[in-house]
Amino acid sequence: MKRVEAWILATVFVALISIPVIVFATGTRPEPNQNRPPTPLPDITVEGLLDRELTPQIDAYLEDALIIAPGAVAAQALTDVALGDSPSEEVTLGTNGWLYYTFSLSRPCLSPDDVDDFADTLARAERVVEATGRTLIVAIAPDKATIIPDFLPDGDTCVNEVADLVGTLDGPDALLTVWDEMRTARANDRPIYFRLDTHWTNEGAAVMAAAVVEILSPNGWNADAVQKIATVDHEGDLTAMLGLPATEPTDELETVLPGIEITREIRPLLTATGAEYDKVVAVDFSIAGDPVVPGHTLVMHDSYGWALTPMLAPYFETAAFIAESDPSVGHMRDDLASAEIIVFEIVQRSLHEIIFDRDLAAAFVAAYADEFDVLDEGTRETGERLELTATDEDLYVVVQLAPGTDGAEVAYNDVTEVLTSDSPTAAYRVAEGGTMFFAGLVDYRLVSIG
Repeated sequence: MKRVEAWILATVFVALISIPVIVFATGTRPEPNQNRPPTPLPDITVEGLLDRELTPQIDAYLEDALIIAPGAVAAQALTDVALGDSPSEEVTLGTNGWLYYTFSLSRPCLSPDDVDDFADTLARAERVVEATGRTLIVAIAPDKATIIPDFLPDGDTCVNEVADLVGTLDGPDALLTVWDEMRTARANDRPIYFRLDTHWTNEGAAVMAAAVVEILSPNGWNADAVQKIATVDHEGDLTAMLGLPATEPTDELETVLPGIEITREIRPLLTATGAEYDKVVAVDFSIAGDPVVPGHTLVMHDSYGWALTPMLAPYFETAAFIAESDPSVGHMRDDLASAEIIVFEIVQRSLHEIIFDRDLAAAFVAAYADEFDVLDEGTRETGERLELTATDEDLYVVVQLAPGTDGAEVAYNDVTEVLTSDSPTAAYRVAEGGTMFFAGLVDYRLVSIG
């Protein structure tokens, strides 16, 4: 046996037999495991270390020996990682210490028809919002694997194919992708994504912020205004998923525009019944000085939006940042009504659920239902139906809980909406027509977007 191989084998073996001893010495004692004897330490050879079947055997040994005591989970996870296996289905181990979010790598591929549907849905959402006199930007944050695929392990993933298909779309105008800009930033050695986290850094968010500002105010972005606040240790969410929390240094950045003073307040959101919503708050910004983007802007965002906020907020006269992706919910009603500009940010891996499955255009129709012409209206109760005729026009059915009703369900073309007193409104695109079914007392309106 070669000296290096012998050293590796000895190290792994000593670690495996020492960890339980160390934990035992701290006072932890194993208990009977389902009335069976504990799993013995498997035979370990250099060749066996390369065998993936060894990992679950070692896991079983450590689980029985350590009874998953404090510190034992980390020891077990560390063993898995040392053998090249991820102890979490949520995390994919890359090379050179890079970690990737498995969910983003397992997203479905897109067919040409899917891409057409995607563009059509966004175009309809744009028409809906513009029909109310507002501006919509749908900003898609690239997944880390799209911009930094170099360290991905071998295996099939559609992440780059999906990005390429979406990134080559010529429209609609509301669509904003920054694939090329992000790749250029990376080529210039800017640290735009965390190695140990699913998200982009402030550097990466600044790329998107620049693109948003340039759409709303050409030549309005000031790259020199991005300033470093501090260097901090950022704990990677992927390391937490592994059970091995670890940090990496990152520069915290923010935009400091000359002559602009910014204030920030946190505001609770209220549901349609006036109850305080306990899951999300609004972060309001206002400035003193000449705004680059006048008026009031609403930024709806996912977890990528937190790094975007300090990059973008000083450009707006006033702005509300809310971590919400569904315009139809009751607690978004007032903020959508007051917005003149809507920036809707989502990460690439969420396109299927938020654009395809939900129908973003219909969600905006529900939010702005009172601002459209009503062609027909009425009330339906449990067991009654509404027959709808196919049309090529932008026609939608808005459904709403009837006064005095606590809850109801409406189903149309395999999509069921649950209406509650806190979130009482939903909408469907008529499109191919069909039958709408009701459970509960529901008011409906047929509205035209034109």
